[in-house]
Amino acid sequence: MKMINPKKVLIHAQILNQIRQDARTWQPKGLESGGYLVGRIHLPHLVSEVTDFIDGGPKAKRTPISFSGDSEYATKRKTEIQAVDQKKRLLAEYHLHPWNGRPSPSSGDLSQLQKVKDGKRPWYFIMMVNKDGFSFWDVDREGNQFIEIPHQVLHLPLQTEISTEKLLDRVLKVTQNQVLVTKTCAIIGLGSGGSVIAKYLSLTGIGRIILVDNDNFELVNVVRHEGTIEDIGRPKTKICKKIVESHNPFVLVETYNIDALKEQKTLAEIIARSDLLVASSGNAKVNNFLNGIALEKKVPTVYGGIFAGAKGGYILPVVPEKTPCFNCLFDVASKSYHVDKDAAAAYNISEDELHAQQGLWIDISIPALLATKIALMIIQGQIEFLQDYNFLLYKNPFEMQRLKLERRQDCVVCNFEGWAQRLERTMKPATEDCRKRGKPPTFGKVADLFSRRNKKQ
Repeated sequence: MKMINPKKVLIHAQILNQIRQDARTWQPKGLESGGYLVGRIHLPHLVSEVTDFIDGGPKAKRTPISFSGDSEYATKRKTEIQAVDQKKRLLAEYHLHPWNGRPSPSSGDLSQLQKVKDGKRPWYFIMMVNKDGFSFWDVDREGNQFIEIPHQVLHLPLQTEISTEKLLDRVLKVTQNQVLVTKTCAIIGLGSGGSVIAKYLSLTGIGRIILVDNDNFELVNVVRHEGTIEDIGRPKTKICKKIVESHNPFVLVETYNIDALKEQKTLAEIIARSDLLVASSGNAKVNNFLNGIALEKKVPTVYGGIFAGAKGGYILPVVPEKTPCFNCLFDVASKSYHVDKDAAAAYNISEDELHAQQGLWIDISIPALLATKIALMIIQGQIEFLQDYNFLLYKNPFEMQRLKLERRQDCVVCNFEGWAQRLERTMKPATEDCRKRGKPPTFGKVADLFSRRNKKQ
């Protein structure tokens, strides 16, 4: 039988409270406990929703190292639940280990879960609970080891029946849901614009969003961000994850609280498994790095940035081998900055210049929404617009230009041969080694080249 691996678990707060009450009853006695989780499986997302809890029953047997439930009681309760809603099924087992530490399963739990998944319930998983918390676990596709399943607690009435069809009812006719649910989008930079993009892209029905940023939320961010004053001090990745999941619980959200330039290997791995990249940091150095990796991995990218004082912004969609890349427009894009926290350090500008970086979130959100729309079009394969324009310039208020730009013939990133030919005329010895190796110089050398060029300018 084919193994089914749930990608996410949704558990209602009321059910979680029932499980915690069972744990509070048996943990002080040093006894294991258990039970069963019943609910729905949402397709095509493979998201399991836990709506009911069946406790161990009156004849359950508990010891400090084992638990045996009342199977007759459990069968009766499952039958009663399914009589009310035939879509519900037995999803998982709940195990209580009455000790401290990370709530994780044992080797015995592994063999037991393998047997169940090989039998009549290939979608099965387990919930582990102890004094320090709870977690959900499944086996990998080979069935050899445990993998943790992401989860989300739902704070809404149990009688509220949720489904992707109902949630996305108002957008299903204007989006390609069967396409979007299979797609992954990575968003690098979760400031004023990035937080908007993360929220509104999640409302399209996209399957997975990867959030990357290394900043914590501060008071000055509150009036220009989807986060609230209660979020001060929290990582922006966690804030945006909560915002995304609060609007669409069927989205799978991954967070990476990392510095894009210091964790280049991790970032390259993220981009490689993404169908679309959104570069919303506004940092030209970060964008140039992302540009090289995205082109190498052939991942379409949408770059967005805000001009000083939120006087406007730009959106640059890049489809590898079809459009100009970020580096083709380096002289234009490097002048756009999105400034929030530590701007002087991040963008090498003076304090006087920093004070000039004022702008209403309203004015920042408009180009951010435009970038979201472009991202949605690209990830759905709707790239016909690139024949007419591939660069948007927004001028506050309400003025927009759609421009058709060509790839730069001497771009070192997306047109190495042309760049090498140009450079040969002035720096022939410096490119001889690159030509012999048949590949462009490293991105570190490219960055040095641009640094020297900018100093000359």
